[in-house]
Amino acid sequence: MERKKTNMKNKILYLLIAIIIIAGIVVGCTAKFKFSLAYDDSNRIEVYIGKDYTKSDVESIAKEVFGTNDVLIQKIEFLNDSVAITVRESNDEQLNNLVTKINEKYETSLTKDDLTVVEIPHYRGRDLIANYVWPIAISAALIIVYEAIRFRKLGVVKVVAKLIIWPIVIEALYLSVLAITRIPISYYTLPLGIILAVLTLTIITYKNEKKLVEYNRKKNKNSEDDND
Repeated sequence: MERKKTNMKNKILYLLIAIIIIAGIVVGCTAKFKFSLAYDDSNRIEVYIGKDYTKSDVESIAKEVFGTNDVLIQKIEFLNDSVAITVRESNDEQLNNLVTKINEKYETSLTKDDLTVVEIPHYRGRDLIANYVWPIAISAALIIVYEAIRFRKLGVVKVVAKLIIWPIVIEALYLSVLAITRIPISYYTLPLGIILAVLTLTIITYKNEKKLVEYNRKKNKNSEDDND
């Protein structure tokens, strides 16, 4: 009875995972993934202020001018007299307003022509993960070989299948959640995906260890019974 309940719970869980992944694929193919400002199409506005400034003040000005909190402020030079303001898009009216606000704040006489606006294209998803592919592939191969040898008594095919399938399922589930919830892909989402894969492998290894202990215990017990 208990086993039937467990099997039913597992079936419901698998069904839920499948639904989320399918929904994620649909959203990912239609609405695409959302990227943070650092990875998306953007305008980088470089301003030579000519005097010391604070990033917080420039950030406040940028948020007011462009009407969004999604701005990125970076220092350009060590002298702390130039700044780069990155926003998703900008127009002439906003640039003129930006110059006016900076002039008021720092008593400068900048004009729109003093700004350097650079259009930055978005990163492609495959470009973001390119640096992770080989390290992950090599690590995964070594783990699979080790565990196939370590847990060969449990069935090599079964052990290897779990090590391959479950990390893929978890990563697909993770990406689907990002797509559905519109959480932007950023500096943090990619490492988190790797952590989830490692955690999945750790859980599988832990379960295999328990199964191996139980297998050896039963085998030893059967040997003792045969001797009796």
